[in-house]
Amino acid sequence: MLTLYNAGFIASPSLAPISDRLQPGELLAIVGPNGAGKSTLLTLLSGYRRPDRGSVCLGGVPLHCWDPRQLARRRALVAQKLTLGFDWPVRDLVALGSDAAPDEVEAALSLLDLQPLAARGAQHLSGGETQRVMVARALCQLGLGSIAGMPLGGMLLLDEPTSALDIGQQQRLMRLLRRLVEVQRMTVCCVLHDLNLAARYAHRVWLLERGERIAAGTPEAVLTPGCLARVFDAELDVSVSRTDNAPLVLLAP
Repeated sequence: MLTLYNAGFIASPSLAPISDRLQPGELLAIVGPNGAGKSTLLTLLSGYRRPDRGSVCLGGVPLHCWDPRQLARRRALVAQKLTLGFDWPVRDLVALGSDAAPDEVEAALSLLDLQPLAARGAQHLSGGETQRVMVARALCQLGLGSIAGMPLGGMLLLDEPTSALDIGQQQRLMRLLRRLVEVQRMTVCCVLHDLNLAARYAHRVWLLERGERIAAGTPEAVLTPGCLARVFDAELDVSVSRTDNAPLVLLAP
């Protein structure tokens, strides 16, 4: 369990204090307009930036007190901006930074539909293919090579993982994340710009505006017409999906 105790940043980019818990078996979506502080919040949750105030604890231990190698086995971050300095074959890039066995690497490739690309150089991938490769690498980092053999737990943090994916790959990735959460009791936290993906797949949503969390709760409680219209400065229609009663956010004509 990841626990925030009045944690935030004073120095720019600032982030107002947050107290909350990220539970095993939960998919949390972080949404908000550009510049709201979503990526900044991920640096706090991952431990890559130490809070100026408060603390963030994993398993009761502050993140900065963890041994880096042990922490890397408990949480993985897929950043928004990906820079590949070398033309690694995809299979080698997925295995990089972990001690995954070859069959675990192959299983991670399979989970993300990457086996046809396994021998291709990483610098010759599309943006969407690169995103899927980095998610597969994060799964190997956590030791999650196959659904059947996955250990319980682990925390996966993703910054806009669907931004370059086509609609089919978006659906497959979000369904995979739900499986990891529901079957293996992982904690998954995604920054998402697509409010309908957050509505359909997240258990909880945090809404950020100008470095402050202004709403937190179920998608139904957070993704309301009045709140979204004000935060995004947009005219929106919010209805209810016929299939699962999730909020359905549409641009007003």
